Amino acid sequence: MASFRMNRSFMMTRGASADHAASASHARSAMMSCTSMTNIALILDAALLASIIICGLVIISILVSVLVSLISLLVLVLLVSEYVHTSRSRQGA
Repeated sequence: MASFRMNRSFMMTRGASADHAASASHARSAMMSCTSMTNIALILDAALLASIIICGLVIISILVSVLVSLISLLVLVLLVSEYVHTSRSRQGA
């Protein structure tokens, strides 16, 4: 009978330690889940920031290309007007 009581008390403490281990496992899992969510949030923030920077660079490159096109067009107009002016002055002379 004493053996039965000792075995039963051993099983009860073993069950309690199993419950403790299970709750510690759940706590560890919840903490890892929170850490994982934080890491995912950081990755998404970095991706959002990178996309904003890329969009800004695209807009700047479009503006620069438009500026270069306008300057090229202005140079072309000035060259054509100079050519026309030069050819008229040759005809008059």
